[in-house]
Amino acid sequence: MEYKIKISETCLEEIEEICEYIEKKLKAQNSANRLRENIIKAIGELEKYPQIYPKINRRDRLNREYRKIVINNYVILYTIIEEDKCILISHMYYCGRNYIDGGLL
Repeated sequence: MEYKIKISETCLEEIEEICEYIEKKLKAQNSANRLRENIIKAIGELEKYPQIYPKINRRDRLNREYRKIVINNYVILYTIIEEDKCILISHMYYCGRNYIDGGLL
């Protein structure tokens, strides 16, 4: 059975901010487009293979286990909600940020 993908509003905003930065500040429209394509491809793989990416050593306040997708210099965090057959994509961060210990999860 395939899993449903849900992307949090926060994550959608983070993706858009990152892509806008690449487009406008770095003047790299093609790079931003490739990043979007890579995000769509990676998230799409989760429908059939939700455990394809590695776990991170951190849980949220609801004790949910998280996994990470690394795309270029960015990391996407997600959790698997087995009882609902759902993947929740929660955040996207620049890899240079301390997203694990910095209280960002």
